Amino acid sequence: MQNNQPKLIEATNANVKQIKTILHWLHKEGGEAHCLVRLYIWSDISKALAVLSELRSNPPGLDITRDFIGVAKSLIQLLGTHINFSIANIVWVIHQGSFSYYETLNREAFTRVDLRWNAQFCESNLSDWHLLKEAEYRAIFDGIELEPIEEVLKELDWTVEKRLSDTVY
Repeated sequence: MQNNQPKLIEATNANVKQIKTILHWLHKEGGEAHCLVRLYIWSDISKALAVLSELRSNPPGLDITRDFIGVAKSLIQLLGTHINFSIANIVWVIHQGSFSYYETLNREAFTRVDLRWNAQFCESNLSDWHLLKEAEYRAIFDGIELEPIEEVLKELDWTVEKRLSDTVY
């Protein structure tokens, strides 16, 4: 696994801090996986939203959905110092679209994943996964509009076709 620090882009708009990065983690199926992370942290309330976008540049079989707990733990390890409240207050959302799989036919999907934390241990099962309808998505995102994924990836010097073996640190 790469030891270099990933590129982080931070910005604050009104009372919401945003952090963008490509998160790398050791997938439970073996091998290094990655996803786009957009973490939103509200300063006036104890709330954060973690939007994890599945990228088709991941090796086959190393999807977010196959190791979501590994993704969540890696995100907390990387960015947990930015969160000044219980990690149980983070809303976790998987974002998938044409940047994830060719088969999506340009449709985006958002799935909320409820995690149960006990100190550093967390668990989740299939009943904790909720495909969001537009009204649910809008309520969770609380006015946040996601930037087009291509723009965010460009800021991070990443493309959906890029593989980890192409990364130069």
